[in-house]
Amino acid sequence: MTGGRGGLDGAALLAHPLGRAVVEVVNERGYELADVAAFLARADVPEAEFRGRFAGKPEAVLAVLEAMIGEFRRRVDEAYRSGGAWPDSLRAAGHETVRWLLEHPGRARFAMVSTAPAGDMARARREELFLWGASLVDEGRSVAADPAAVPTRAGVIAIGAVVEDLRRHQEGTLFGDILGALPRMMYAAVRPYLGEAAARRELAMPLPADLERGAAERRRVARHLF
Repeated sequence: MTGGRGGLDGAALLAHPLGRAVVEVVNERGYELADVAAFLARADVPEAEFRGRFAGKPEAVLAVLEAMIGEFRRRVDEAYRSGGAWPDSLRAAGHETVRWLLEHPGRARFAMVSTAPAGDMARARREELFLWGASLVDEGRSVAADPAAVPTRAGVIAIGAVVEDLRRHQEGTLFGDILGALPRMMYAAVRPYLGEAAARRELAMPLPADLERGAAERRRVARHLF
């Protein structure tokens, strides 16, 4: 983890005016056009404070990205580990992922879209997260009737499809409520491990109450607007 030289990282960095400024400016301008001067102006902090924490723009962006990934992974892992047996655990992780995306749309765009040109270290952090997500899917192998029959890359393929859909949602090239796509994602993840019947059950699984209330409210607002 990179962090800041001044001891600012994790949740503290995300809550700090500099952390928020990095997210906002990179989302608005794109990584290439964002610069330290814009971070300072948005955060309203002196340059000396920035330089005391970060060597420059790449280090600041990477530190914020790492803080986001750490926060996201902690929440999703906790949901997964307390979610029961697979695939209930995987479904709980999916629900927590959606909660994080809905709570933090700016952070989600920053992590998945705006920092794509941010270099090898940022790419490596996203790849680490991707492989961790694939490992959660592939824990289905332990409950499969015939683990040897499950394709070797089943977890990677499933999580790759999920990430692509989420990225397109963030880009604005895939429309619709992400909650509506979650059962389909679960179907695709479960099928290689437990078969068609178990996968089809995922299509009818109810949402947790908090997500159902949120979905109902978004439908109500959409009807009002359109």
